[in-house]
Amino acid sequence: MSARRSVFSVLATVVLASTMLSTPAMSAEAAAPAACKNAACTGKNPQTEGCGSGARVLDRIRPAGGGPEVQLRNSARCSAAWARIEKADSSWRFKIQIRGGASYTANASPSYAAYTQMVGSSNAYRACVEEYDGQGGSWSCTKWH
Repeated sequence: MSARRSVFSVLATVVLASTMLSTPAMSAEAAAPAACKNAACTGKNPQTEGCGSGARVLDRIRPAGGGPEVQLRNSARCSAAWARIEKADSSWRFKIQIRGGASYTANASPSYAAYTQMVGSSNAYRACVEEYDGQGGSWSCTKWH
């Protein structure tokens, strides 16, 4: 009987090892739950809260007169949205705006991608980029989502 147990034990170990090797590993970020959801995400960083993974671009806009594209991003995982500029050739201001509420403004630079804080996606929101007109204060915006 001990010989049977030894054979069974070896077979079980081989099956377990082959299953572990053939199963793709999940990334730590994909396995970890988001740190916030909807209104609890408002004003928070999308990267540190775990909302950037799997986010999609809802809309995009370039400022009148030229400039970097601003993306309006949404995370179904966190039920939150934010604005992002992947690359800018110089410094640009952009924001995510809540209809009838706060705006979160960020500055883009040529050195790195930049993003605003998040807003809960139960609010109406849009992304905007400041137009370079020499005066400031004029914004090009996506439609409301």
